[in-house]
Amino acid sequence: MKKRLLHLCLILLTFVAGASASEIRGKVISHMDKAVIPEALIVLEDPQDDTFQMETMSDKEGFFMFRDVPPGRYKLAALKEGFYNNSLFDFVVLPDQSYDVTIRLINQKGRWNSEYCFMIGGIEVKAVEKDVIQSEMVTTHRIDSGEIDHLQADNLGDILTLIPGVEKSRQIGLSSGQSIGIRKVANSYTTLSGNETFGTTVIVDGNMINNDAMITGITSSLASGIDLRTIPADDIESVEVITGIPSVEYSNFADGVIKVNTKRGQVRSRLKGKFNPDTKGASFSSGLKVPFGGTLDYHVNYAYSERDIRKEGDEYHRFYLSTAYSGEALDKKLDYVLKGSYTRSLDDEKPTDANRIGRHSHDYRTTGGLILKYKPDPQLMYSNYFNVDMNRKNNYRSRWVNDQIDTVYGYIGELSEDGREWDIDYKLLRNKKVKHKNGNETGTLYGMEFSYQKNTGSGVHLDSIYNYYGAYSTRRSYSFDDYPGFPKFSIYGERNRKWNVRDRSVEMMLGLRYDAINIRGLDISAGNDGFSFLNARQGEFLSPRFNTRIEIADGLFWRLGAGRSVKSISLSHIYRNSAYVKTFIDSQWVEVEYKQQNPDLKSYYTDKLETSLDWKATDWLGMTLTAYYQESKDQPSTKTYPVGYEINPDTLTSLTYNLMENIAWSKDSGVEFSLKTKRIKNLKFVFNATYRYSLRGKEGRYYDSSVDTSWEEIWAPNPETWKHKIILGQQTSYINQRLGVWLTVDLQYIPFDQKRTVYKSNSIETVLEGHPVTLYQGMTYWYDAERWEYGDHWVLNARLSKSLGQNTEVSLYVNNVFDDPGLWIDPYRGNIYELNVPIYYGLEVSTQW
Repeated sequence: MKKRLLHLCLILLTFVAGASASEIRGKVISHMDKAVIPEALIVLEDPQDDTFQMETMSDKEGFFMFRDVPPGRYKLAALKEGFYNNSLFDFVVLPDQSYDVTIRLINQKGRWNSEYCFMIGGIEVKAVEKDVIQSEMVTTHRIDSGEIDHLQADNLGDILTLIPGVEKSRQIGLSSGQSIGIRKVANSYTTLSGNETFGTTVIVDGNMINNDAMITGITSSLASGIDLRTIPADDIESVEVITGIPSVEYSNFADGVIKVNTKRGQVRSRLKGKFNPDTKGASFSSGLKVPFGGTLDYHVNYAYSERDIRKEGDEYHRFYLSTAYSGEALDKKLDYVLKGSYTRSLDDEKPTDANRIGRHSHDYRTTGGLILKYKPDPQLMYSNYFNVDMNRKNNYRSRWVNDQIDTVYGYIGELSEDGREWDIDYKLLRNKKVKHKNGNETGTLYGMEFSYQKNTGSGVHLDSIYNYYGAYSTRRSYSFDDYPGFPKFSIYGERNRKWNVRDRSVEMMLGLRYDAINIRGLDISAGNDGFSFLNARQGEFLSPRFNTRIEIADGLFWRLGAGRSVKSISLSHIYRNSAYVKTFIDSQWVEVEYKQQNPDLKSYYTDKLETSLDWKATDWLGMTLTAYYQESKDQPSTKTYPVGYEINPDTLTSLTYNLMENIAWSKDSGVEFSLKTKRIKNLKFVFNATYRYSLRGKEGRYYDSSVDTSWEEIWAPNPETWKHKIILGQQTSYINQRLGVWLTVDLQYIPFDQKRTVYKSNSIETVLEGHPVTLYQGMTYWYDAERWEYGDHWVLNARLSKSLGQNTEVSLYVNNVFDDPGLWIDPYRGNIYELNVPIYYGLEVSTQW
């Protein structure tokens, strides 16, 4: 009887325990394409009890189940080789409940330098990085999509503020045009322009985007870098900024290369909204598998900026659409991508001010491309890139002109522009990498490229009487159809090798590139200028490049690079519109045309030398010290000539015309230091110190039409300008996966910023307001030759991302947290400048499914 009673008690106890236990079942899927992940290890742990652990594996459908789970608070984790682990913290299990869970894992493929990654809503967070120093020969800075989302960047220009040595004191957004000059010096209240930004090349998914096909009468600088506002940040997967000497595969740059990779491969559906006082925007991304194979991704973006709320109609709109169809064929030996994009920019300013300044730029850019990568065996790959770009220009300007023609008070001058910039490119690459049995690695790269630029359209329209530039301006209307196209051809080869010497790794790259710009036919000859293969009107160039990386001690690497890069000039450099001057001939006024085209203008090149030391002090601390020098020659720049120069070069007249000539040069050097840690108790520290020096000028002399012949020259030597600057930056980053928090604080301090123009012309000593001064020819004010010191200033920025659930997050940033204006007082004119923008903020919310 007692035994029966005992058995009954045990059965009842088991039944009660089972009744209070719960069940957890779910699926493990890939984060991006939602494909099921079989054979993933699922672990259930109790943080308060080290002895409790339950494990299971997902089946071929990705399904898993835990039965008889006691009530409690658990950590549920999924692990799979080739994927980042994912953990669900504080998973509460109540008695006698059933739970359905979906665990998403991120594929490690394509995620550079990261051992562990998790999600805050839709933001990828690198929790553990593989290394604290870079592993390549070439100095490269990488930015992934998680950092882009965390920054709340609107466009590529905003993203590049994450690069060390780039100032963080300006406002991100769409309020003004953005361009960048890699390793250039911009003084604290000025911006880079012209050749300083023209030498940086942007490549989006293998498609080079530049202003080489531009011919315009609108912008003050005839050729500069592209406006980075037209490349939305929400569609960007990663950015690589190459500041060192890159592979010979990369061309058409003088200063550096920016590689942009957009999102593709069945992107998860994600809706995002942004708001800050300058820019409001929304975007939607999604992807799907198509029935006949492959995936189709698309991205839609709209952004709006009202720059001056006090002026009606002063606003900027951007509409963006991109699609990509990608897949595999031929037993996965062939990867293909068919892509296209459309960007519409509406930049408006209505003439509601006293000067009646009105303008609009209703432009759009369309791109289309095909990428084919064929891999017949694991060591060999052939890559084909074909791209067609068209940049549609529709611009208008108006302003009040004070010149009196038939009215006493002047007139409203108008200008319009209509054109299409065409750019067609094809690139073929053969890349072979071999890993030998002894551990050595060798690689060869061969490639060829062809591109063609052309500008078409009715061109620039000016009223012949009520001229936008003034009644007596030398500018007239002209058509873009009048100018020929611009074909280019390149061929190159490169050899890479990696081996060990006494258990120390050695890497080396040696390459050579040939560029022919504006080809007109064959011309195999030898002369004073060297050996020629093609009749290339803008020049033939050989560009050797060399890189090496040597391990000189445990964790200590020395890198050295040297090479040349060629930058093609723009159509606007060559085909400047003619100047028209009214001249009194044979008792009547005749308008004479002075051609300002220079069809023999050459492209220019840059020679660069760089050396670096990379030291991995510990597994969690790394430091890098880099020194560089680069010199650019034969840059295009305007040279002014007097009307009548052909008869008498010393003619004194205010009537002039300009020609683009290869007379400008620049020398840039600097030192970059960085200190970086891995995450220590969820904290990560980065410190950067950058010193940059820039010297630029022009060869020869310039024309001065208003000279004092007692001491000044009609043709005076060109001045030189030097600038140098120190930028210190410190970043502290904190993450907490359990709380779903990512906090970053950036502190930047500029202790030193100077500029000076050195005149080489004649001078006189004089006294102004009781002070002796030296006046040089070419000076506008007596202080133009003085050294300008812009003082020091600092700025503190903070940003926070917080998950609101497994698929939703909110991000907030506050820039210039302490609202420090960074005041600088002009010591000569007394003007007060604010080097920092006032405190401003931004908010972003996104959700995905």
